[in-house]
Amino acid sequence: MNFIRTIMISIVVAASSPCFQNYSFGQESGDVKKEIQELKQMMEKMQQRITDLEERNSVLEKQAKEKEEVKENIVVKEETGIIPAAAPREPQGFLGRVAQALNPEISVVALITPAYYSLNNPVVFAENDPENTGVNMQEIEVGFQSVVDPYFRFDSFFSFRTEGVELEEAYATTLFSMPLNSQFRIGRARAKFGRINQIHRHAQNFVTLPIVNAEFLGEHLNPTSVEANFLVPAPWYLELSASGGSPDVETPTFQRSPDANNVGNLLYIFHMANFFEASDSLGVNLGASFATGSNASGPDERSNLYGVDFFAKYRPLENNPYQEVSVQSEFMWRQAETPEEELEDYGFYAEAIYRFAKRWNTGVRFDLTDTNTPITEEDDGEGDIEQAGLSDVVKQNAEAEEEEETLGLLGRAYRISPMLTFSPSEFSRIKLEYDYLNQDYGPNQHAVFLQFLYAIGAHGAHPY
Repeated sequence: MNFIRTIMISIVVAASSPCFQNYSFGQESGDVKKEIQELKQMMEKMQQRITDLEERNSVLEKQAKEKEEVKENIVVKEETGIIPAAAPREPQGFLGRVAQALNPEISVVALITPAYYSLNNPVVFAENDPENTGVNMQEIEVGFQSVVDPYFRFDSFFSFRTEGVELEEAYATTLFSMPLNSQFRIGRARAKFGRINQIHRHAQNFVTLPIVNAEFLGEHLNPTSVEANFLVPAPWYLELSASGGSPDVETPTFQRSPDANNVGNLLYIFHMANFFEASDSLGVNLGASFATGSNASGPDERSNLYGVDFFAKYRPLENNPYQEVSVQSEFMWRQAETPEEELEDYGFYAEAIYRFAKRWNTGVRFDLTDTNTPITEEDDGEGDIEQAGLSDVVKQNAEAEEEEETLGLLGRAYRISPMLTFSPSEFSRIKLEYDYLNQDYGPNQHAVFLQFLYAIGAHGAHPY
């Protein structure tokens, strides 16, 4: 455009010069002046068009640059929405890897939750749920993560609560190439059973853990085991996982067998994950899980736990990157052998989350547990069996930290939980939640939570 403008200006200057005006080419001087005037007007119009085109081109370039930056700098994060994409790391030499191993990535995440319960002795299902009316320190999670060498990566997480410290995870992951697209994890890790069991508390959508997870898996199912993961060559993403280890953590379903030397009484977990990309904006995840192991009710008594999970997320990045809708659900069915009888329990939860602005999302969850063999009697600890009254049930919930996990359910219970979340940044979050609990074996309960989350240090994106 500058070249064309220069040529036109040169023509106008030449046409306006005295030499050009005195040389009429056989025409009258008045006609020449008229033609020069028309030529000047035409040049002014062309100049205006060039200016308009340049301005339009500048606006289009700016819009294209902004759109490209949005695509490059926005990544999907399961719980908080969007985060800036980290710049790719340059390959490190041997000394760099040694320095990184001596200086691991450290993260600290705190959950502080003021709560109100309508009952004096509130019913609390999971260890890290708010315990009572007042300000509750739900959890402080400290993580240490680093690449050990070109062959292994090590991750560890410690959960600090007022009652003490728990080793939540400490496992190594293979990094080198292995046959059958396989990868191994060795150590204590959240087992690949369902979805929520693999997600840390601070990354979950709700303040409280679903009843079915708390009643069947406890706060989390994280045995010390060896886990193998296989990526199956299929048209879609298909991963198969299998693990075997010791149930060295007490859960409502699995515990260490009195016959500890029997390999068949160890805890074995199998999981299948399928991911389908229905479109650029819609992804669907389907999974199935199975776990079997000793429940410690007798030398050879065991529990079998079956589960299916579903997750779908719709997010139109091109049209509106700050809006998304996700749906998640899990169903579990438990069969437990005991010396007296075989117990059958089941439960599920379903939740829907709608992110309607950059920093805001809302959602609702419904969860339920029920049983075909309700537990109506309990052992008093001295071998005698007595009827469990309502006051005993409430007392057990109030003194959960002093009781052992009980195999089997007392009856049917369901809970409805709407919530609203505001995320000022990736490193802080404020969540308001209301819970309504209805149970056949006790009084109904209302609860309100206002959870504050603070995170410092290195903290990567969570699994999809």
